Amino acid sequence: MADPVRKKKKKKVSRRRPGLLSIIAALAMFACLVLFLLALVEIDLLPSHILLTGAVILAVALLIFVILWFRFARKTAARIICFVLAVCLGCGFFVGADYLNKTDEVFASVTNLTDKMANTVSLVSLKKDNISKTSDLNGKTVGTVPQSDPEGISKGLQELQRQANVSVQDYPDVLSCVQALYDGEVQAVLIPDNTRQIIHETEGFFEFQTDSNLLLQTVYYTDRTKTAANDPDAVADITMDPFTVLISGNDSYGSLNENSRSDVNMLLTIDPRTQVVLITSIPRDAYLAFSCKKDETACQTYDDKLTHTGLFGVGTTESTIEDYLGIEINYTVRVNFSSLVNLVDAMGGIDVEVPEGLEVDTFYANGTEGVKAGWNHLEGERALAFARERHAYQDGDNQRIRNQQQVMRALIDKIISPELLFRYPALMDAVSIAFETNMPADQIKSFLRYEILRRPNWQIISYAIAGDPDTQLSGAIGSYAAVTIPRPEMTEAARTLILMTENGDSADEVRSYAEAHSIEAAGSLSVDQQKAERAAGMGETYIPEEDAGYAPVYGTEDDSSEDDYLYEEDGTVSQGNDYSDSEDDAGSFEYTYE
Repeated sequence: MADPVRKKKKKKVSRRRPGLLSIIAALAMFACLVLFLLALVEIDLLPSHILLTGAVILAVALLIFVILWFRFARKTAARIICFVLAVCLGCGFFVGADYLNKTDEVFASVTNLTDKMANTVSLVSLKKDNISKTSDLNGKTVGTVPQSDPEGISKGLQELQRQANVSVQDYPDVLSCVQALYDGEVQAVLIPDNTRQIIHETEGFFEFQTDSNLLLQTVYYTDRTKTAANDPDAVADITMDPFTVLISGNDSYGSLNENSRSDVNMLLTIDPRTQVVLITSIPRDAYLAFSCKKDETACQTYDDKLTHTGLFGVGTTESTIEDYLGIEINYTVRVNFSSLVNLVDAMGGIDVEVPEGLEVDTFYANGTEGVKAGWNHLEGERALAFARERHAYQDGDNQRIRNQQQVMRALIDKIISPELLFRYPALMDAVSIAFETNMPADQIKSFLRYEILRRPNWQIISYAIAGDPDTQLSGAIGSYAAVTIPRPEMTEAARTLILMTENGDSADEVRSYAEAHSIEAAGSLSVDQQKAERAAGMGETYIPEEDAGYAPVYGTEDDSSEDDYLYEEDGTVSQGNDYSDSEDDAGSFEYTYE
């Protein structure tokens, strides 16, 4: 008789309950998701319907993940993988929330015009006198100009007299004070720092910057007036209405809450409807009538070069350009040398490729190490020098423009690379002090939201106003200085282009007009030909001088610390430090003797 068949008992599989660490990891993941979503709401870059949809999708996806993890992950390896994934997701949401919070802080920082202005007075001696520190001035005489900055000079003297026993000699103006320094009447001078920066534009003092030592600087702060805050002339809807932004580049390092020369003056006219961006460059030495309508308390109405308007605040630069071109500027952005240095350093430097024949041993711009043929890794200061250099190249400013474009491309490549994930906090810290704008944060966010959702195909068109060299009285320094007289026909062309862009003309129409009225379209005319053409336009006859032997070189300019060649009327060449002989914009001229 056969044995009865025994029923096999099903093996009962016990489900393992999630451990305490797994529960904590899951809860932490959801908590970090909430922080991330709250940060997204706070920064307000996404429309509410997209934000809500994204939040629901993320929450449901994480809930499904946790259910699968707790219910079906039985093996140890699977549970470990799920635990690690939950930790990684939580960390990702937490870091994302932190990045968004930093970004929001940057919006607040760059749009929060400080209520204080920094003012600096500098104590300067001549290198030939072997005075390298304040204690070397014991028993010597210091020249001052009390009326140039009464509060600053008083504070500077107080600080100096705590360090050295000096006599004080007052002078009526800065030029006579500096002349006394060269004549040996005084052994140092205490003058406003913005005056020190421009004194070597004056004939006879071209080498003041290289001749002198900076011994002491005293900084004090004054309240920024309501007019100095320079409120924007905002448009109603920045995603629909055309607007113009002034980019004012200061020739200084450090804080942006101190006025200094505006060495880069560019207008960005943007029309979101046609997706046209017009960049208009104005010569830094353009000789214009100062306009004080934006800050009457800080400005004086006289004729001077555009770069000096920055000494009275960006509002003076803005209103001067408005009156010059007959346009309205809606917003301003201020940057300086530190802006580029900080951004490049925040991204760990940039890489640029230098063709054979364009090697540089030492940059004239700031004396830093040059570049070799091939690839070069540049940190902030070298990147700035590379972008500013022109004297080392036969092609002068044309090569500098190429270098600037390469620096910009390299920086953009770094910013859009995966490396940004690791350097984002440093980049945000750099951006927070890199520029200052009066565009409200909500309008910046609206424009970024427009960029994210519409992904517009921007058409960028450039135009540069050219001019002719001249010597005119500079109101800021009280003497004659080298200036640029903008060409009237190019001034009118620039105004027309801005109005065309604001009126909604197409990119092709704006580009065609810009090309037809560019300096390239006019051809490379000699100085005499240019003067003859303008004289004919006014019904006059121009008679050239006997020694006219000059030809224009398009797009050259001087930098604050570079040595320049000064060309005399007889054709001889001398070397000096003429800070203002030419222009940092692509549409200016430098005249070199042939």
